Amino acid sequence: MKTYARIVNDTVVELFSTDGNMVEMFHPDLLWVDITEITPAPQIDWSANFGTLGWVFSSQEDIAPDGALKTLAKKWLTGFGRQP
Repeated sequence: MKTYARIVNDTVVELFSTDGNMVEMFHPDLLWVDITEITPAPQIDWSANFGTLGWVFSSQEDIAPDGALKTLAKKWLTGFGRQP
């Protein structure tokens, strides 16, 4: 059985496992990606980006620390710039 993730706006919005033919089961406008062999398995709300290496998935936890560090750095640099 294979597991697929449906991607909308670079986000996993649905997971589906089947032995069936996805082309015959769903409308061709829906984007389904085979995630059977991907570890860790992508989950709903994970980001999904297609690039030169194929599909890359990341959880919100993977994304959040970088965003938090950038925010902290901006606050520090802004505060540093205001000192006499």
